[in-house]
Amino acid sequence: MAKKKISKKQPTGVKIIAVLTYVISALLLISSIFLFIGAGLADEIINSSPLLASIGSAAFVIFGIVLLAFAVLGYFIGRGLWKGEQWARVLVIIFSALGFLGGLSSIFKGRVFGGILDLVIYAVIGGYLWFNKEVNKAFA
Repeated sequence: MAKKKISKKQPTGVKIIAVLTYVISALLLISSIFLFIGAGLADEIINSSPLLASIGSAAFVIFGIVLLAFAVLGYFIGRGLWKGEQWARVLVIIFSALGFLGGLSSIFKGRVFGGILDLVIYAVIGGYLWFNKEVNKAFA
């Protein structure tokens, strides 16, 4: 028999991160819908070369599917954070670490402002979820 999880009050910062995750997921969903629509329009726009049109529309569909998958994942991560699920917290910390590394990469590639912005955002989110005592207690 499964144990029912006791509902805990989540810290405000965790709720803000969960809402931001929901918003980003909604934007990804909208983007994937536009890509699916764009796949249908690609055939009409690039009518000079049928091969180019089919490759273009296939790329739109594939990228739309990828964005849709990230939107669904983001929704479940946001819901997991809101409910205090440890797996969601761990995933956000991992994604924050990857984003931090991406920010470092951006700086080395010459995109300094965007890289520093990434470093700050991902360090704040990951550090908050990993080191904050109130958050650790809420997810324990």
